[in-house]
Amino acid sequence: MTRTEIAAELRRISGGGLITAREVGVFIRDSNPSRVREKCLKGLEAYDGKYYLVTDVAARIKERSKS
Repeated sequence: MTRTEIAAELRRISGGGLITAREVGVFIRDSNPSRVREKCLKGLEAYDGKYYLVTDVAARIKERSKS
């Protein structure tokens, strides 16, 4: 899966360009938002403390999938 495909799927889940930890959890099949933040969102810029750019999250998920 490419970063672009991941971003498209995240946009479908979130309904836009910003996504929450809970919505990312739906994509990676992890229902614990704290664990999702630790795995995928740590170090990313958060808007209003809980919204992340879909493109940043997609890049992080793609990065983690290579390991």
